[in-house]
Amino acid sequence: MKIVSTLAGVLLLGSSLAACGGDGSDGGDGGDRTGGSYCQDIAAAKPVFEDLSQGNLAQLEKGFATFHELADKAPADLENAWKILDDAATSVEEAIQGAGLTFSDLAGIQDGQVPAGLDVTKLTGLAADLQDLNSSEFSDARAKIADQAKDACDVELGAS
Repeated sequence: MKIVSTLAGVLLLGSSLAACGGDGSDGGDGGDRTGGSYCQDIAAAKPVFEDLSQGNLAQLEKGFATFHELADKAPADLENAWKILDDAATSVEEAIQGAGLTFSDLAGIQDGQVPAGLDVTKLTGLAADLQDLNSSEFSDARAKIADQAKDACDVELGAS
């Protein structure tokens, strides 16, 4: 049962990451106050984040990598918000590794294939890190990023 709740938490992160996927619009030439590259990167990340929001854990590793790249390119007024989200993603990555799991293990678990020798008690740390994704600080950061994307990039964020 802990495996199921852990996977549910990882899927919650995927849904959070989906908030960084755009509608494919980069805002044109006049409305992009955060920089064309940042807006284009958010729009380009949409397919990976949509896969995650739909529960495809096979894309989790790519999702984390894309998420870290976006955080590194954040405009100055979003640096704090991206740091909150990026720190949460890093914490989850570390907890996955600390539990002795790989990203492909998570996809296998999702399909009912529990890795041989998995110590379910090691997933406790992962579950605790996933609780951070329910914080108001995390939600506020996501909302700030979504608002900025809509206003500056003309990109509608959110799980579709």
